[in-house]
Amino acid sequence: MKSQLLPEGFRDSLPDLAGKEFEISSAFLNLMNKNGYFLIKPPLLEFESSLFFLTNEKDNIDSFRLLDPISQKMMGIRPDITLQVARIACGSLQESPRPLRLCYSGEILKANNNGLNLSRQITQIGSEIIGIENNFCEKEIIDLIIETLKKLKIKKFFINFTMPTLIESLSKDFKLTKNDLDFVKEKYKNKNHIGIKKISKKLELISKALLSAVGLVETNIKNLKKIKFPKNTQIEIDNFIKIVDKIKKKFPSLDLYMDPLEIDGSNYHTGLAFKVFSENLKELFTGGNYKVFSENCIGFSGYVENLVKESLLRVDNLKKIFVNEDLSDSFKKSLQNRGFIVIKAIKKLKTNQIIKNAKIHKCEFYLDDKKILRVD
Repeated sequence: MKSQLLPEGFRDSLPDLAGKEFEISSAFLNLMNKNGYFLIKPPLLEFESSLFFLTNEKDNIDSFRLLDPISQKMMGIRPDITLQVARIACGSLQESPRPLRLCYSGEILKANNNGLNLSRQITQIGSEIIGIENNFCEKEIIDLIIETLKKLKIKKFFINFTMPTLIESLSKDFKLTKNDLDFVKEKYKNKNHIGIKKISKKLELISKALLSAVGLVETNIKNLKKIKFPKNTQIEIDNFIKIVDKIKKKFPSLDLYMDPLEIDGSNYHTGLAFKVFSENLKELFTGGNYKVFSENCIGFSGYVENLVKESLLRVDNLKKIFVNEDLSDSFKKSLQNRGFIVIKAIKKLKTNQIIKNAKIHKCEFYLDDKKILRVD
């Protein structure tokens, strides 16, 4: 058979990789369940109207579309499970007690890839807290992330905090037109303030200060506190400082960074957003505050593909034993209860053949006359 090419951004997960992906997803869900987060499983496809109900720029959503042959309505394949959790929380689980804690693991599909995530089919894991009033639960979420990374044996990481609605506040304070706002966003995206002076000298000075406030929280929070901002922007800055100071106090040993004018790609975060990176600058988790109608929410999610590359979890240290075809079910169960993965022959073999097959299948042990022996 000739090699069959897969589309760009798609791949087969072979046994070793698929095994590690499963271990990571399972470890995450087990941890979330122990912390009171209940598992949900939304559908892969939905009508566009329900899939994108939290976002405004529907035409720019990174999603595959198709026509439902039954209803003749356009459907989207989910590019993000967070949106579906929000829909379920204010729909089927509307009457459930708040705060509502939910977790999930599932495939998502993106129409485009990027430099950070080359794959277009990705397993997303995450947790959300719905209905948190004015207590935004940032500490709980950061705690869960730290606990998860420890579980996955990812030791070195840092968190970068951003203000997703800061640009909106600046726009209100300086009464920016749509063209001016688009221009300013493009400048912020490129970390550049040149040209903003044409709109407003004061906006350029503030933009320069905010663009300079990128880096370690300890240093840059102090610099932000010295600057006097316009009304709406000041409210946003004060709230950010309050939350980040609280997190820094709770987690003094964490490496915390900030980037006030980072452009938020989700289009639904409010207040505080963050990204967790490994020491190799691999994005591990993203999250933040958002609203579902009148309810305040917070959550985080990550791509298993990225976690696999950084996690030191091992799946090749499992005890595998090769056994003959005539092994009884009761004896097989006893081996499994002792932690063995049982690889069974498909026909009756002699001892030397059992040893040979044990080596072929990379088994540390083999069974001979009900004796567990180690492969030399």
